[in-house]
Amino acid sequence: MKSIFGLKATPATATTPNAEPPTDLSVVSNPRISVAFAAIEKYLAENYSTPTDNLSYQDYANGASFFSKDAIFAPSLVILTDSDGLYNLPDNVMMLVSVTSTKDENWLIEELGKFILFLKGLCTTHRIQHFAIAFSKDKPDHPATVKTADVTCIRLY
Repeated sequence: MKSIFGLKATPATATTPNAEPPTDLSVVSNPRISVAFAAIEKYLAENYSTPTDNLSYQDYANGASFFSKDAIFAPSLVILTDSDGLYNLPDNVMMLVSVTSTKDENWLIEELGKFILFLKGLCTTHRIQHFAIAFSKDKPDHPATVKTADVTCIRLY
């Protein structure tokens, strides 16, 4: 350890032993998925003023997931490069897992429709061949909460 003017120098980036691992976009290792999630971040910021602090990501060997904790419009998504038979999904798929909101149902249904159209275009732009939506078995008339789901998958190209 070096000493400057009689004081011990400490590294500028001292880490806290109990520091949480990062959950921002930087944790997504697949560049194609990372760029797709960045576009979703931008969409949420422009349309709902969602701050990036309300978003978290998790990286997997076969893809990555995205989760929003925003009150106005909070989607959860998974992009899988290899599904390994999960829900009988094909490889190279984006799945919209859930959407929650504090707004009323009519507003949510309208915004969900816009978001699905955005995601469909995003999938083709970033070479994601399939788009899957999880529909709630518990509350089939309410799209805000999905606990157990039937998954419908659409081949885009």
